[in-house]
Amino acid sequence: MKIAFVSDAVFPWHVGGMEQTERHEAEALAEKHEVHFFCFRWGSMKAEFTDKGIRYHARHYLTDRQFYRHRRRSIREAFYLSLIAWRIFSDKFDVVKANTFPYLHLPVVKLYCRLHGARLIMDVAEVWSKERWVGYLGPIIGTLMWRYTNWTLSGADAYVVSAGDASCDGLSAIGVRRSRIYQFAPVIDDKELSGIEAQQRHGLAFYSGRLIKEKRLDSWVDVVGDAHKKYPKSRGLIVGDGPEKDSILRRISVLRLGDVISLRNYYRSRPEMHRVLKGASLFLLMSEREGLGITALESLALGTPVVLPDYTPVPKAVKDMCVVGSSEELPEIIAKILASKDKSRFIRNRRNLDNFLTSQIPQFYDRLFRKI
Repeated sequence: MKIAFVSDAVFPWHVGGMEQTERHEAEALAEKHEVHFFCFRWGSMKAEFTDKGIRYHARHYLTDRQFYRHRRRSIREAFYLSLIAWRIFSDKFDVVKANTFPYLHLPVVKLYCRLHGARLIMDVAEVWSKERWVGYLGPIIGTLMWRYTNWTLSGADAYVVSAGDASCDGLSAIGVRRSRIYQFAPVIDDKELSGIEAQQRHGLAFYSGRLIKEKRLDSWVDVVGDAHKKYPKSRGLIVGDGPEKDSILRRISVLRLGDVISLRNYYRSRPEMHRVLKGASLFLLMSEREGLGITALESLALGTPVVLPDYTPVPKAVKDMCVVGSSEELPEIIAKILASKDKSRFIRNRRNLDNFLTSQIPQFYDRLFRKI
């Protein structure tokens, strides 16, 4: 079959949870099918090229600074993605797999599938409520966008949900039949992680990801700073880049934690990051908006416990493997784990990891394609 992926950002040129998942899926499917990827052009990407069996059609070069404006995703770039989506009309595909965010491209994709008889699969990381949209874009534009997204999310042949029950409930609330919703999150490359050797850093609280407001790295700095008072040998390391970088550095400086918490840019490779993650004492995720938490899952797979605040909306299957506490409890919890010589005892329900293995991709999509 010929399969087209349509998504704004693409791994490894742009780092993110959904991007990484789509890359795993595209690579696995390319072993058996002809796979094309329509996306923005990031970093060193060429306009047309093939990588790992995937044929990329990359248009409209942009950077992270253009991708995020005024501390949120750029609306202008969302319009550009809708223009890129028209390029799928240049070929005949059996299946189109579209990342739903940022939504403006979905009518183009739906039109293509209707005219060409292609099956449409939507990748759904989150389904936002009206309140969430209003908080993000204001009362007028937010309300209009909420109505628009409810309309654009309808009509797909299948919905692949990575974020668990909350997204399934959100889709059901706008009229999507449960029989069309499939929960699957192939984010752990079991072959790659099995060969990682730890770079031991006892007492290290670790974070890696985009530095955006929703990740609540201001709270991350506060909590690790409080944990340091309880366990003075503790240290914190934030790895990433994004619009909140300067704000985080200022907070570290104001709290006089420069000798305790470090911030650096992304590592040159994922294995390099994985070595540090495996050697760390814990991975701390304070995000208030999180579809799945891929790095958290990788941390668990590498044997490093994950600490979450009770408000974090990660799926229950992930949360059940982590140590969860209120914001007030977290400094004590973190200090206890950082001081422990046996971090493995803080990981629970390890069998849940089986739901996130990339080795399951071919079997899952074989079954899904037969159904649709």
